[in-house]
Amino acid sequence: MKKIMTVLLAVFLLIGLVACGGKTEEKVEVEKTVEAAPAPVALGDIPAPFGGEKTIKIALVKEWGTGTHMTMHINGVKNEAAKYGIEVNVIDANNDLQAMAEGIENAVTQGVDAILTSHGKSDALQASIDKALRAGIPVIVFDNDFNVPSDVAPGMLVAMDQYDLMMGLLSQMSLVTYLNGSADVIYNRLANIPPTDKRHRIWEGGILPTYTGINVLETIDLGTSGVMAKSQTALEAILDADKDNNIDAVYAVWDEYAKGFYNAILSSGKTIPLFSVDMSDQDLAMMQTHPEIWISSSAVDPTVIGIVQVRLAMLAISGQALPRYYSLTPVLVEASDLPTIEERPLSMADLSEFYAGWGSTQEFLEDWMADLAAMQ
Repeated sequence: MKKIMTVLLAVFLLIGLVACGGKTEEKVEVEKTVEAAPAPVALGDIPAPFGGEKTIKIALVKEWGTGTHMTMHINGVKNEAAKYGIEVNVIDANNDLQAMAEGIENAVTQGVDAILTSHGKSDALQASIDKALRAGIPVIVFDNDFNVPSDVAPGMLVAMDQYDLMMGLLSQMSLVTYLNGSADVIYNRLANIPPTDKRHRIWEGGILPTYTGINVLETIDLGTSGVMAKSQTALEAILDADKDNNIDAVYAVWDEYAKGFYNAILSSGKTIPLFSVDMSDQDLAMMQTHPEIWISSSAVDPTVIGIVQVRLAMLAISGQALPRYYSLTPVLVEASDLPTIEERPLSMADLSEFYAGWGSTQEFLEDWMADLAAMQ
């Protein structure tokens, strides 16, 4: 990276001015901007194989790659890798777990330096992950985990998440606070999915025993396929039957459910506060349009997920120690913090103006990475 250095040059110019029959000397101070030569990078500080002739290659294997969240995650990986001259091959399995397993194994065959994964089911991918680790390829997993014996490639597997325990706590405490600890709630449970299971543990083990005024009227769990429409239909039926308006709040453990719930509440003509987890551009537009309904959602910037995955992969490739588990820091996006849709429609990227840490991170950024980036 070229560095620009501003140098104040005191240039004393003698300007001969002929004035009124006399000669006057003036000193003129000139500020001049000059481009400094890039500071030399000490290659010895950059661990091998970075900084050499070899092109480092990473595979990003995703269960699915569509939607705002996934697009931002992919771009986070690509942009961070590009800083360091790393090539990225993105494999979108299109919700086909067999294709995802094959994508991991193809990456192993191609001899990539690290594999990043997103979602998937551990039982469907375990053999492929084992194969990668036994081949000496580090794996940085997002929203999943694998049972790998400690003697198999120690320190080469990281299970990252969005700190789902904390996301559950933030969103659920938002509900508790908003309703002063007393509410009849329609609750969304999505069982047997690692991140939503973690969020539910907070509700079941922390919120309900602590705030005994919170009462679950009904629980909705419709799986993961086509849930936006299904959840809308399910909640509409419940709201239609609620002639006495006993429902005080709706909680969604996943924003795909939240969007269906939002539409159901709108169609009912009622104003019932909605609390959720995760965030997308579509969610933001709904929240800004009816902030009296969609009150809050806890979320992690998907761009940051990609950035941290790349940095962890770089540490692994260079032989440095890795944590076995790592949780990113979520924020609580609240409608009351944001402008209305009429004032200014927002995108996910705009949230960096409202929440510190959104869109950038210093996590796992080491000095040698900055040096390596300066060489590109």
